[in-house]
Amino acid sequence: MTYTASIDKFDRTARALHWISACVILWAMLSGFYMALFEVDSTTKKTLSTFNVSLTFVYFPLFLWRLVHRITCTLPAQLEQLNQHQAKLACAAHKFIYLLTTIVMCSGVLMMQHSFCVFGLFTVPPLLSNTSLLALFARLHVISNVLLLFLVTVHIAAVIKHQLAGRAILQRML
Repeated sequence: MTYTASIDKFDRTARALHWISACVILWAMLSGFYMALFEVDSTTKKTLSTFNVSLTFVYFPLFLWRLVHRITCTLPAQLEQLNQHQAKLACAAHKFIYLLTTIVMCSGVLMMQHSFCVFGLFTVPPLLSNTSLLALFARLHVISNVLLLFLVTVHIAAVIKHQLAGRAILQRML
């Protein structure tokens, strides 16, 4: 990935993939934490779980496209208002968000104990049967989701902070 001073915002593909990702990830995380932290009736839980699994399964190829695009595309110039430390922190945070998203999605599929139907179109059988491995991936899924929620919250807070300070961070992704 290279930075180009003449470009002031991300290209259309990057922007579209970012906002699709934001919607899918926020929905899946918030509804997942809702089901984990609150008493939810079994019908609602089954409906939400089925929808989340289908949504994230269908989203996975888009996420891979986003990763490849991010690695291969030319990025807009770094904001001059950011010091080198802030720019490095932002870069590291983005890399960890990508890494954690990958872990969340892979562990989510690998922890599945039963086959699941993707939007009523086709069925995916469980990939593992070893109960120890299933438990390991379920734990990894929870931990990586908590870390991802933390980083996404920091990401959103940083955008708000920089916008309020007069740095046009958000405009680069609109």
